[in-house]
This record gives sequence, structure tokens and C-alpha cells, in this order.
Amino acid sequence: MPGDGLKIKATDDEDLEVFAAVLQDAPMPLAEVTFLEEERRFAALFHRYLYENVQETTGGDDLQQIDCALVLDGVSSAQAWDIGGLGGRGQVELMTIVSEDIQGGGVSITLVFHGGGHIRLDADAVQGRLADMGEPTKATRRPRHSPLYDL
Repeated sequence: MPGDGLKIKATDDEDLEVFAAVLQDAPMPLAEVTFLEEERRFAALFHRYLYENVQETTGGDDLQQIDCALVLDGVSSAQAWDIGGLGGRGQVELMTIVSEDIQGGGVSITLVFHGGGHIRLDADAVQGRLADMGEPTKATRRPRHSPLYDL
């Protein structure tokens, strides 16, 4: 049913760990990533796996994906390494999200991708939200890491 998707906020490191778990292995098209410097906002679209809807644990035939927007506010800078550039071609898969305090104030939030790519965001504080968009579709492939499909 529309509007029933995931909607969560992050205000600290523990919340970012939840974001990382929800988005683990989710593909992120590089064309769907932006840093709006004047608005101090980073936004990215992921195709997250709906692990919470899985009924069968051996074949993965019922696994679905949904578009999911990640937005982080209060971001003063964004740098990308080894992913082909923000707004570029192709896609990467999220492995995790880590954060650490910056000396003198603020926080560094790093999105870590399979294959070694990173996006580092410097922000005033953790101010994020994650929200599903649209309707789920059948997953076109299995995620890289999932105990649900270990045979």
C-alpha cells in the first residue's frame, strides 16, 4: 500500500548503523547521487533489498527491492574516491556507513562501497533520513551478503 514504506531518521552514530544495515548491498546508481552545496544537502537513491518481507530462506525467489532515498543535511563537503564520480555512470553497492567526530566539531560520515569506493561527507552533526519511494519490485539478483541465502 502506498505510504507504508520505511521512513526513519538518524541523529547519531547508532542511527547510522541502522541505515547501514537497511541499505547493506543495495545498489546505488551514480547518476542518482548529488551534493547540493548551497543547500548543504547530500542525497542518493538506493535500490534496497526488502529483507523484512522475505518468507522463504533458501531460494531467494521472493526477495524484492524498492527505491529508497538517503538524505543527509548540514553537509559542508563531499568527496568521492574510486567510484567514478558523483553523477557518473554505473552503480556501486553499499557495504556500510561509518562516522567519526571531527576535531574542532562536526562529524565525518563515510559511505563505504564494495570494491573499495568511498564517499566522505563532512557535516555539522548527524542529520539524516531514509525513506522508501514507490512500489517494491522483484529483485533482479541476490545481494552479496545475506545469511538468508547462505546454502
